[in-house]
Amino acid sequence: MINIYDNVNGVASDLVETAQYKTLRDAVAAMHQDAEAEAVFKKFQTEQQAIQALVQSGAEPTQEQIQNWQSVAADMEKYESLKTLMQAENALNGLLQEINAIITKPIAELYN
Repeated sequence: MINIYDNVNGVASDLVETAQYKTLRDAVAAMHQDAEAEAVFKKFQTEQQAIQALVQSGAEPTQEQIQNWQSVAADMEKYESLKTLMQAENALNGLLQEINAIITKPIAELYN
């Protein structure tokens, strides 16, 4: 019987060797070097997590919460390191979506 976890662990090891991962790693390190940018990023994460928790619980975020999140998101645009970080996250996310499509292809084929 195949141990699928060995294969997935191999993919995880390969992932850290991709250009997308390395770009993200470097972008995160650069963000940590800028205390102001890092503080804005942490605030963004906090606001985003609060909104996601509300939505997952079936509640709606208040207009004030949405405005706070949007304000912090706008603040992020002021920092080149954060723009670079977001671009790197998007690139890695694209790769992960492609990998997910490959992994789930046999399941999708079951329904076709």
